[in-house]
Amino acid sequence: MKQKLLLICLLISTIVIAQDTERKILRGKVIYRNVNVVGVNVVNNTTSKGTATNAKGEYEILAKEGDILIFSSVQYTIREITITNKVLKNNRLVVEVKEKIEELDAAVISPENKEKFLDFQEEQIAKYKDYQFADDRYSKVHNEALDQANFQGANILGLVGMLLNTIIGEGKKREVEKPIHLRTSFNDIRDRYKNEFFTKNLNIPEEKIAAFLYYCDDQLPSEDIFTKKNEFLMIDFMVKNSKTFLESLKTKE
Repeated sequence: MKQKLLLICLLISTIVIAQDTERKILRGKVIYRNVNVVGVNVVNNTTSKGTATNAKGEYEILAKEGDILIFSSVQYTIREITITNKVLKNNRLVVEVKEKIEELDAAVISPENKEKFLDFQEEQIAKYKDYQFADDRYSKVHNEALDQANFQGANILGLVGMLLNTIIGEGKKREVEKPIHLRTSFNDIRDRYKNEFFTKNLNIPEEKIAAFLYYCDDQLPSEDIFTKKNEFLMIDFMVKNSKTFLESLKTKE
């Protein structure tokens, strides 16, 4: 009987180890309004194994496609993300959490309480019935625009046009916004450039190219720069960030 139990235990442990070998180390970061979040619990709900973010908001956890990661903290709402092949390919999962808002219980006012409340309000208003309030010199707003002699209707049209363009432009931006973990990554466009582009033009050591691309992702660039028509903007973005990246390498040495 003991031998059978031992064999069953060995079989179960073998299966568990085999499943863990299928998983790869997934690295990522948790942020709130572009600020690193420390101490967020990161749990692989599929394996019931977890970790927590460090002082830089970073974490490492074993995961494979289909696993569900749960991000939880006292101050922030729980996030649940299913691991996809794209996430594993990039080996980078940046998650933005939202602040937890504590809602107060709704107050229930009965008809009796409502009548008492209204009576109380009438009593308070009656106290100030004959009171003479002083002039409020702060509530008067002088419209200087109407006093201008050269005020023209064309200026109004121009201002309205600017406001409409701003509103429409913001509306378009909101439409294309994606969750951070679904944003385009610099690893997605890695095949566009050879190693020589980074080593010769940006002075990035070959062994640091992957780290540099992760660094660029952390700067949260606009999705537009990844399109072919804006390739010049993307190169300009990498050139500017290569300088700060190289500086950060010097400080670590």
